[in-house]
Amino acid sequence: MSPLSLIAEAMSYFSSHSPAAPCPVCMRGQIAPMPMMDSLACDFCSHIFLLEQSEDQRQQFLRMADTISTLRWAWTGKRWENANAVQVYNSRWLSILGILLVIIPTAIASLAAYFFAPEPDVPLAWFPKFWAIATFCGHLFVLLSITRDYTQFPIGAYWRSITRSFNR
Repeated sequence: MSPLSLIAEAMSYFSSHSPAAPCPVCMRGQIAPMPMMDSLACDFCSHIFLLEQSEDQRQQFLRMADTISTLRWAWTGKRWENANAVQVYNSRWLSILGILLVIIPTAIASLAAYFFAPEPDVPLAWFPKFWAIATFCGHLFVLLSITRDYTQFPIGAYWRSITRSFNR
């Protein structure tokens, strides 16, 4: 089966079974075929997807083509569901590891500020508390930027949508 016939079959499937195929990344846009391409794209976040057929020809999978991650989704008839059990298992462990990346350094800095508190009349008495807050914010920023890079979350598209709604 050629890729073009796969896309045509998928689009006829989407149009006959649902009004539109929602994007699994941004949850806001609709997936549509790209003109003169063997791929699909979201009209909101502009991610490019490839459509794959299962070996038994019963299920369709959507794979993100514009990133190195192996994000895949399976069509359930109404929406896209995560297709990789390994991806879900790994994401749970990575989530726990990410939370620990934020909590442990913040706890160390906070405990140090609590147990070794400076005298209140010292000019830099505020610095240990500031350092604990800066540790939390810095590690949270690192975690959020890694998460955004992995999932390719369309922050720019959401920002444009928000500014458009306020300009109306």
